Amino acid sequence: MTHSPFRLLPVAVALAASFATQAADEQKLAELEKKVALLEAKEQNSIADKFSFNGFASLNMQLGNQNHAFMKSENKVRFDEGSLFGLQGEFEVNESTSAVVQMVARGNKKENWSPDVEWAFLSHKVTPNLTVRGGKLRLPLFMYSDYLEVGYAQVGVRVPNEVYGSVVLTSLTGGDFIYDMELDDSTLSFQGFAGSQKLSASKHSYNADTQFDDIAGGVVNWTDDTWTLRAVYAQSVISSSTNWNENNQSVLNSTFDDDKAKFYGVGGRYENGNLMLVSEVTRTTVEGFYYDVDAAYLTAAYRLDDVTPYVTVSHMETQDDDERNATADRQLANLLQNPNSVSARYAYGSAKALADKLNTQRTTYSIGARWDFLPNIALKGDISYLTGFGSTYGGVASEYKNDENILYTLKVDAVF
Repeated sequence: MTHSPFRLLPVAVALAASFATQAADEQKLAELEKKVALLEAKEQNSIADKFSFNGFASLNMQLGNQNHAFMKSENKVRFDEGSLFGLQGEFEVNESTSAVVQMVARGNKKENWSPDVEWAFLSHKVTPNLTVRGGKLRLPLFMYSDYLEVGYAQVGVRVPNEVYGSVVLTSLTGGDFIYDMELDDSTLSFQGFAGSQKLSASKHSYNADTQFDDIAGGVVNWTDDTWTLRAVYAQSVISSSTNWNENNQSVLNSTFDDDKAKFYGVGGRYENGNLMLVSEVTRTTVEGFYYDVDAAYLTAAYRLDDVTPYVTVSHMETQDDDERNATADRQLANLLQNPNSVSARYAYGSAKALADKLNTQRTTYSIGARWDFLPNIALKGDISYLTGFGSTYGGVASEYKNDENILYTLKVDAVF
């Protein structure tokens, strides 16, 4: 008779084998889970490596010597106008394609820190020299167009309003191409762009939606890192169905009816490490009631270690004042013939308002300094003197036309 220990031995062996198999399976499972975790971590790191973020911010303090309203200033300290916060993200889709989004929140009264998408496009490098992009893009009319909101990239507290304020549109939805041609010691670049864009009432000081269609143009840029020369041409067709609103009252005959607009600009920059000279000259023409304007500026700056003093002279002058004045004169004659007519009074008031607002001649002298007191942070101070209004109001409140108009600005710009 077999003793019970020998009868139980096969069972024990089977159980031991089962336990060994289970332990081996658990070990394999643990190793597999470890590999999966490593792969997931690697994948997460790989995705994280494809993202890049940066930001910029400006805290602007400005004070007018009176309520002349230049740059929305008042005779009291204001922090909202000119202050902003922006974020830009880029995702590398593959080695030649990326997606870019830039959002900006501005502190001015109309936007009140409401975030707005300034850029949202796909970029694809077709060849090492050719890049095509599609989406919402910056309208490249000026030398500082790509850095309009990035105050840290500008030597002064703001770009010259006489030039940069002549065009209200800053972006387009469409596409462009950029072709870089490498020369011996310099680069020649060509950029072509096309698209359309709706300018919402919240972006317009006269509270009217405006549509820009058939936007098209090109830029030629040459640089050898010391000298930069630039030329640009752009055109568009403008339409709107809502009259401007001035002081809560509609201004007659202030809509666009497929009016053609054209923009011409040339610019140059010299920078040798210490001395910097920048200048742009522009002409904007628009059919209909809106102004045709010539504008220019010259900035000279000299870097002294962390401090960069600068001076800027900028000028603008509308070229079609006679047309608006003639319209106002006709409406005045009609009012004199019909002094009790409400419609005649309204028509004259609207024509006079357009002439007063759009007829502009102004020269601004600015002196200031930039102090890079911390990495990626600059403190700037500026005094701007407005003069040379001619027979116009110069873009300031009418009651201050003949007074001295000064704007004081203190600003902190940062990038991160």
